[in-house]
Amino acid sequence: MKSVLKYTFLRLLILAAFLGIGYLVGLRGIILLLVGFLASGIVSLFVLSQTRDQFSSSISNGFEKINKRITNAADKEDKIIDEKN
Repeated sequence: MKSVLKYTFLRLLILAAFLGIGYLVGLRGIILLLVGFLASGIVSLFVLSQTRDQFSSSISNGFEKINKRITNAADKEDKIIDEKN
């Protein structure tokens, strides 16, 4: 969960920086938002690659735990059904 918060915070920080720079340069309105999101997305693609890998690993591990719990519950249910028959 820590990596999820870290990645999200860094993405928002990069976005805020580009929005601030765009505003100082004179961009306003929808153009400011479009340029800010596009530029921050491109920069974060390269700058945050390691953090993004940690983020995705954390999410993947979470889903693996959920799948394991589902499988264990299904196995227990199958065992109960088999014992009744």
